[in-house]
Amino acid sequence: MILNGHNNTVLMDPAYGGLRTLDDLAAAGRARMVQRWHAAGVPLDVACAFADTPRLGSLPSAMVTSSEGRVVVLEGGFGAGKSLAAERKHQQDIAAARADTQAPIPVHLHAKHIQGGVVDAAIRAARPIGDPATRGVALVVDGLDEPGPIRGKELLDQGLSWTASTAGQCWRILFTARPGLELHDSVRRIMPELNEDETALLIDRLGGNGSAVGGQPGMVRQVLRRPLFAIIAAGLQRNQSPLPNNPLAFLQALVIRALRDAEEAKEERAERLLQRLATECVSNAGLAAAADVGSPGDMHALLDTRLVVRVGERHLAFALPVLEQYFAGQALLTGGVPAEVTQNVELLDRWRYGLAMAVASAGWEAARTVLEPLLRTQPGIAAWAVHEAIPRTVHEGEGPWPDMPASLVSQRLQTTLEAWQQGLGPAGDLIFLYTRWSGPVTVDARLEGNELGLHILRRHADHTPGLAIPVSHRWAEPRGIRPLAASAGPVAADYAAWPWQETLGIVASYLHTLCERRDFDLADCEAYTKERLWLASTGLLRRSRRRFAPLQADEAHQALRQSLYSAGSLPVRSSYGHQFSGRQAELLRIDEQLGSGQWADDSGMLHYPYAVPDQEDGPHVHWVWDTYSPPQLRLRTEQVLTAAIEIYTALVDTWFPHLKQVLGLASACPATLVADLYIAPPQDSASYEPPLMRLSLRPSTGSSVSVRLVPSEDDLYAPVPPLPPGNEPARSPWARPSTPVVSEPEVFDDAPATGYAYAWLHEDLHRLHLTEHGPRRTNSGLT
Repeated sequence: MILNGHNNTVLMDPAYGGLRTLDDLAAAGRARMVQRWHAAGVPLDVACAFADTPRLGSLPSAMVTSSEGRVVVLEGGFGAGKSLAAERKHQQDIAAARADTQAPIPVHLHAKHIQGGVVDAAIRAARPIGDPATRGVALVVDGLDEPGPIRGKELLDQGLSWTASTAGQCWRILFTARPGLELHDSVRRIMPELNEDETALLIDRLGGNGSAVGGQPGMVRQVLRRPLFAIIAAGLQRNQSPLPNNPLAFLQALVIRALRDAEEAKEERAERLLQRLATECVSNAGLAAAADVGSPGDMHALLDTRLVVRVGERHLAFALPVLEQYFAGQALLTGGVPAEVTQNVELLDRWRYGLAMAVASAGWEAARTVLEPLLRTQPGIAAWAVHEAIPRTVHEGEGPWPDMPASLVSQRLQTTLEAWQQGLGPAGDLIFLYTRWSGPVTVDARLEGNELGLHILRRHADHTPGLAIPVSHRWAEPRGIRPLAASAGPVAADYAAWPWQETLGIVASYLHTLCERRDFDLADCEAYTKERLWLASTGLLRRSRRRFAPLQADEAHQALRQSLYSAGSLPVRSSYGHQFSGRQAELLRIDEQLGSGQWADDSGMLHYPYAVPDQEDGPHVHWVWDTYSPPQLRLRTEQVLTAAIEIYTALVDTWFPHLKQVLGLASACPATLVADLYIAPPQDSASYEPPLMRLSLRPSTGSSVSVRLVPSEDDLYAPVPPLPPGNEPARSPWARPSTPVVSEPEVFDDAPATGYAYAWLHEDLHRLHLTEHGPRRTNSGLT
């Protein structure tokens, strides 16, 4: 049932009953479109006319369907029009179902409303229309990113697995999402932006001055390529107001105008009610009981803003998800981040976009009020919020820019850099390790327009000699006073919190290097120690790689001591070819372990820690995997993965304890790592037929590894069987989803477990934007 009244559209949502016919589905979709346009400032009659113009917002079929598969993800920033495009696709699905009673059943869902699996939710919604088992489903899922990147990826993987199965062959799924989810190019479609002519036409149609768009600064023209901001621009032009220069400022202008237009409440009261509603919506998957927000008068005041709609008779929601996130952020800036939120990762997950909006809209001091308590408890979520809030890639352009003295710029960058280092804990102390400096640093920077020049200098107590040297001469000075790092380029200076993003980028760059070079030492991890000891010993004795014959521990020890002490002093760092490198503490530890015979057998021999080749000769032996029989390769894989889990856990516990709840693999534990291993039959020729492995995570009551041989390659691509209902343990919303990924097993290196552990850690840090990009190793098996 769709009703029209009190300047908003009342929608009976499928989650609350009432949608049982194709006409109901069509009316509900029309209502959603009208709601969004009206909230953006389009007059109600014009919004209705827009909704009744099918070509408006429609995309070519190739953008919303896939010839290669059955799943498409339409990706675009907020305000880009992807939800409208999905609604138009839903309308087309409804029309197809009207014309053909055997066509797939149209279903529209919001990702954040889905409880459990996306397939089950779609089947429940489809049953009132027809039998999904015989007809299939044409499913639209809007806002895949809104429940969070981990949950979004999980819903996507469920859709991919289902449509790859026999039962899902008649299904077609269209997801919409903001950028940030890990997507394969085969499913990603980029939402096209408006060109300048289309922008001008839309603004003219809404009573603005489209011809003035071409005279706007470049950054404004870029923002106006998204339809939401073009609509807001038309309203601003009608009121003779200047156009802002970034998306958040456009959103703020929309809110200010809506609050001023509200008839039943003063601006201050309306804003307070909107913040309260946002708080309730964040806690309840986007919906709030009207009784929890206030009196009937409060409800009418909220509806008068046109930013809020009724869902059914008893619930309220924001017409645009980004408005919920904006007012959630304003609530955080008004009242601070509650302690129960900072200490509860599940609550933080619900508030993550609100946090990002708070940081984006805050002044300098307000941003510190939000971020500093968060850094003390959940630095990973703080990093995610800052990266989401502040543009990382910007262009030098027109202002106005803040006029900040160099001392203030340097001070703010110094404050934020130290905050990131302290928040990260032990790993933060190693940020500048590869500059051969682990002491305090000083930031010296200046901002000219939005162009930042930055130097990071060594600091000896309170003395930083580099500051006395002109910037242009610093690189020519002796190494002791040269900058540790330097950069120059434009920053998002129109956001007061830009120093947090700039120093996050510095931290991410150095953490990336530390992960790439595997430089987080582990003194108390047996699996790590065994691999490192073997690498050191084979390197010292100059054994060729992948030769697994036992070594004499005494010979390795003598070679180590000769290398280390022949010059009379222990070097800070020593390396042996490409096989081993270690720092002073680790070299001393290996010296002690070899000297004590700690890891040698009764005969004084050191052994490789994993199963070794058992069929090195024969006509079929051409590649390294040919030297293992299937049972031996299964055993080696199980040993390597078990050691990798131990090393990964030690890396997190030792160096990133404050991130444990939000690192994907760490927060998924306890879990069983399941490896399906396929080994091609022996070949007489040297054709490249490597083994293949699929890794997936299964929630369990204890951590373990299970490796099983499968008879055919097809078994690797079959859907992973779901857990029986009610058997899945509770886990963090940041837990890595059980994504089945097929790749070659990388178990043949000299230190394969360390390689897997670092790849997993690197991927997890990258998800939080704490490394610049993912690891070079691409076959880590879990994404």
